[in-house]
Amino acid sequence: MFAKHRQIFLTGVFFLDAALLYASWAGAFWLRFHVLPIAAPLGTPRFSSYLAYGAILVLVALLVLRSLRLYRSQRTSRLGQEILSIVQGMVLVTALAALGSFFLRGELARSVLLLFAALGTVALSGERLLIRLALRAARRQGRNLRHVVLVGTGPLAASVARKMAANPDFGFAVKGMVAARSDAVSPAEGETPVLGTIADLPGLVERSGAELVYLALGREEWEAEQEALERLADSTAAVRLVPDLARAFTLNASVEDFDGTPVVLVTESPDQGWNQVLKRAFDLVCSAAGLVLLSPVLLAIAVWVKLDSPGPVFFTQDRVGMNGRRFRMLKFRTMRPGADAGGAQWTTKNDPRRTRGGELLRRFSLDELPQLWNVLVGHMSLVGPRPEQPAFVEQFRGSIPRYMLRHHVKAGITGWAQVNGLRGDTPLDRRIEYDLYYIQNWSLLFDIRILALTVARVFRDPTAI
Repeated sequence: MFAKHRQIFLTGVFFLDAALLYASWAGAFWLRFHVLPIAAPLGTPRFSSYLAYGAILVLVALLVLRSLRLYRSQRTSRLGQEILSIVQGMVLVTALAALGSFFLRGELARSVLLLFAALGTVALSGERLLIRLALRAARRQGRNLRHVVLVGTGPLAASVARKMAANPDFGFAVKGMVAARSDAVSPAEGETPVLGTIADLPGLVERSGAELVYLALGREEWEAEQEALERLADSTAAVRLVPDLARAFTLNASVEDFDGTPVVLVTESPDQGWNQVLKRAFDLVCSAAGLVLLSPVLLAIAVWVKLDSPGPVFFTQDRVGMNGRRFRMLKFRTMRPGADAGGAQWTTKNDPRRTRGGELLRRFSLDELPQLWNVLVGHMSLVGPRPEQPAFVEQFRGSIPRYMLRHHVKAGITGWAQVNGLRGDTPLDRRIEYDLYYIQNWSLLFDIRILALTVARVFRDPTAI
C-alpha cells in the first residue's frame, strides 16, 4: 500500500512539474514581450506558436529531469542535491532548446529561453521546498513514516539507527533489531529492542509491519547476511544492504551502477562531474585574472631576482600531482644556483642557501605566484594539498599511512594544512590529516575560505616560511 501511495505522489509531482514548466514558458514570453523594456526589432511573435513550441519543450524537460532521477523517492537526499539536479536539468534543457532554435532559424528568442530557465528553476526549486516542508511537518506528527527493521546488533547497525534517529525529517521509524546469533541479546546502543534472530526474520518483519529491512552486519558475519537474504526472498519488505566499511578508510564513498552491478566507491576524488567543472572554471577565471592583474608585480619581481643574484629568474622542479602524474612546478628563484645539487631536501627557516631577496619573497610567499601559470594550464589548482618532490613521495608512501590519498585531487598553491600553520619543515602526519580533511569536505566555499585565510596569514604571520 505504501509503495502504491508513493507512486501516486511521485506521479502527482511529475504532472505538477509539467504545469509549472509550461507556466514558466508562458511567463517568459509575457515578461520578454510585454513587461521588460527590451526592443523587439522583428515585432512580437504569435503567442500561439510559442505555446506549441512550449509543449514540446516541456516534454523534453520532463524527460531530462527524469533521467536525473528527480521522480524517484528523495527521502534520504538533501534539498541542495535536489536543487542542483534541477539546475543541471534546466541548463541542459535550455541548451537543447537553443540548438533547436538554431535549426528553426532563430524563431525562439534567446531572451525567452534564458527567462524560461530562470523561472523554471525557481518554480521547481520552490515547489520542492514546499513539498519538503509539508512532508517534514507530517513526519514530525507521526505520519508518512517508513517502518524499519535493522538486521544486526553491532556498531554498524547502531550507527544506522543513530542516523535515522538524528534525521527525523527522513521519516524512518525503527521497530527493532534482529540479531545474527541467539547470544546477541542486546544491541550496542541498548535503546533499540532486539526482536529476535535471523532464523525468525520473515515472521518478525511481518509482525512488526516493517516496510524496509536494512542489513547492517559486519564483514565477519557474511554467512548471517547470506542467510538473511535467503529468508527475505519471499518477504514483501524492501531490503537495503549497508556495506561494512569500518576497517577501510573512505574518501567520498559512494555507489555506482556498473552495468546492473552496484559497486562501492571506497576512495573517490570530489573533483567529479559538476564539481570538477565548477572547480576548474573557478581556477581558470582566477588564475587568468591573477596573471593579468599581477603582471606588473610579476615583472618587477623577475627584474629583482635577476639583479639580486646570478642565475635564472624561474626555478622549475618536478612535483607529483593528481593521480601521481608528474609536472614541472614554477617558482621565482629564491636559492643560489646549484642549491639543490645535493638532492631533494626540505627548506628550513633561515636556510643558508637563500639569496638576499629570496628570504623576503618566501616571507610573503611571492615566490609562489608563477604557479598561477600551472593552475591556468591545468597542472595545479588554486587550493589543494601542496605537491611534493618525487623522491619525498616515494619515501613517504611507504612510511605514512594513507599518504597517497592526497593525490586524489589536484595539488594546490595553498591548502587547508598551510593556512593552519603546517608548511615547510612541519610534522608530515599532521599535514596529511589536514589534506584528507580538505578532500573529504571540499566545496567551492571552502576553497574561497582557504584563499582568504591564505592572504590574511601571509601578511600577519612573521614566522611564515
